[in-house]
Formats: sequence, C-alpha cells, structure tokens
Amino acid sequence: MKRLPFLFACIVAFLSANIFYASAADLKIGILDTQKVMDQSEKTTKYRAEFAKEFEAKRQAFSERQNAAKALEDELKSKGSSMTNEVYAEKAEKLRKEARDLKRMQEEIEAELQAKEAEMTRKFLRQIRDAAVEYREKEKLSLILEKNTAVASDDAIDVTDQIMKLYDSKP
Repeated sequence: MKRLPFLFACIVAFLSANIFYASAADLKIGILDTQKVMDQSEKTTKYRAEFAKEFEAKRQAFSERQNAAKALEDELKSKGSSMTNEVYAEKAEKLRKEARDLKRMQEEIEAELQAKEAEMTRKFLRQIRDAAVEYREKEKLSLILEKNTAVASDDAIDVTDQIMKLYDSKP
C-alpha cells in the first residue's frame, strides 16, 4: 500500500516527460542576424545612400561658411595692423558672430543626423521584425531568435538570407 503513491508519481513523471519530449520534437527554430540585414540589405543600403546625400549638402554648406570664416580670420591676422580700429573691430565682431553661428549650426546638424539615424534604425528594425514574423508564419517556425542572443547555433537554421530577401521585396 505504501508503494502505491510512489508508483503513481513515477507513472505521472514518465508520461509528463514523454509529452514534453514529443512537443519539443515539433519545435522549429530559426536564427536571424539582424545586423547583417541592416548592413547588407539592398533596401537599407539604398536608404542610407539617400540619407548620406541629403546630409552631404548640409555639410557642404557648413564647410563653405567655415571657409569664409577662416578667410576672415586670416585677413584679420595678416592685414589687421593696417586696418583702422573701427574696421578691425567690425570684422572681429563679425568673426565672433560667425564662429558662434557655426558652432550652433554644427550642433544642429549633428543633432539632426543622430535623430534621423535613430528614426531610420527604428524603422528598419520594425520592418525586419515584420518580415521575420511573416517568414515564421509562412515556414511554420516555432521561434526565431536573434543571432546575438543565441549562445551557439547551427548554420543550418540561419534564416537571415531568406528574411533579407523578403524584407527587400517589400516596398
């Protein structure tokens, strides 16, 4: 009689182990290297090129103003002694204002650049996640893990290229 509860517990444990083993056999996992998609995708490469072109114009304008300020500074150094005090003071004040404006312009350009990069990265990650969800549903995978979160994985379950193709095919 005393062995009956022990026997019952053993049977329950045996059945539970078999149920978990059977469901684990149906588990299909994929590994996604999000950084690879961000770096190598046609879509992200195109957006980054457009982004760089847009900011290159702003950097060019900044550089031109910086060169003009440098020319004014050089003029003050080389011809300052031959200028009247009023002209020298006027040009020196103009140089101070330009230096202040250049600093503000540089800070604004950097802040805008960082904000746009962060916005673009969030947009890319959201679209990559959506492509991964679509791929998981289509291929009936149980789980897709980010490559950097997996301690070790087999390259056979890497679905990065397939998800990148799906991601690039979306408008």
